[in-house]
Amino acid sequence: MNNLLIGSRALNYWFPEVTISEDTDWDVISYEPIEGCEWHNPGILNNSEVQRYASSHVICLPSTGTARVVTPLGLALIKRSHLHRSLSFQKHITHYHKPLSPYHNLSEEDVQFLEDRTHLTKEQFPQGNPNLMQSKEDFFDDAVEKKYDHDYLHELFAYYDKPLYTKLLRQEGLAWCERDKWELLSHADKLKCIAEETQVIAAERFMIPKNWNYPSKLAYMKALEKVCTTLCSGWFRDYAIDYYPEVIKLFKEEKFKQVQSILEKE
Repeated sequence: MNNLLIGSRALNYWFPEVTISEDTDWDVISYEPIEGCEWHNPGILNNSEVQRYASSHVICLPSTGTARVVTPLGLALIKRSHLHRSLSFQKHITHYHKPLSPYHNLSEEDVQFLEDRTHLTKEQFPQGNPNLMQSKEDFFDDAVEKKYDHDYLHELFAYYDKPLYTKLLRQEGLAWCERDKWELLSHADKLKCIAEETQVIAAERFMIPKNWNYPSKLAYMKALEKVCTTLCSGWFRDYAIDYYPEVIKLFKEEKFKQVQSILEKE
C-alpha cells in the first residue's frame, strides 16, 4: 500500500484556492505513523480502500518519504462520509459544495464505498440524534426554553396553508415522518420543507431568545447546520446536506421580519 495524502493539503494540491497555512496538518494514510504527519490507520474505517482513489501524483512529506495524492473524487467521498458530524461543519460543507461539486456523480462502486465509510464513521464517532418515535409533547420537551409553540411557529413560516412536514407525519401527534410520503414531494417542496424547519429553529433557538436582536441570515445558517448534524437524521438530513446550497438560497430576511411582526402584535 502506498502512503496516501488526504485532507486539506490534498485538497489544496488540486485546488490552490483552498487556502492552507504552514501548520496545516499533513493527513496521511500509511501502515505506520510518519513523523510530522497526522496518521490515519488503514485498519480504521475503510481507510485501506482509499487506495483505489490514489492518483499518480506524488508529493514529498515534511520529514521523510512521499505520498500519492488522493483524487478529488476520493476526497469528495471522504468529505461526504462525515458531513453529518458537527465537527468543523462549515469548512467541510463549503469544500464539498464548492471545489468538490463536480465530483458528486458516483458509480455503484463509489456509492458502496461511501455507504460503508459513512456507516463506519457513525460507529467510530457516535453522535446523538433525536428520537422521532415519540409524541410531539415528549419530542419538544428538551432543554431549549420555548416562548412559542413549535408547531405554531411552523404555521407562521409555512410556504402553503399548512406546514409541509404535516404531509409526512405517520399519524397526528407523533413526531415520526414517513419516507414514502417524503418521496411524493417535488424537489422544490423538499427544499421548502427543509427551509421551513430551518427557519423555525433559527427563530426558536437564536432570534426569539435575543428578542430578535440577532442577524437573521446568521441564525438561518446556524439552524441549517443543526438540521444537517444534530437535530435531524436519516433521509431528511441527507437531503439537507446534498442540497445545502439550494436551501441557503431560500433564505428570505423579510420572512423573519413578517413573523416577528405577527408575534409582537400578540
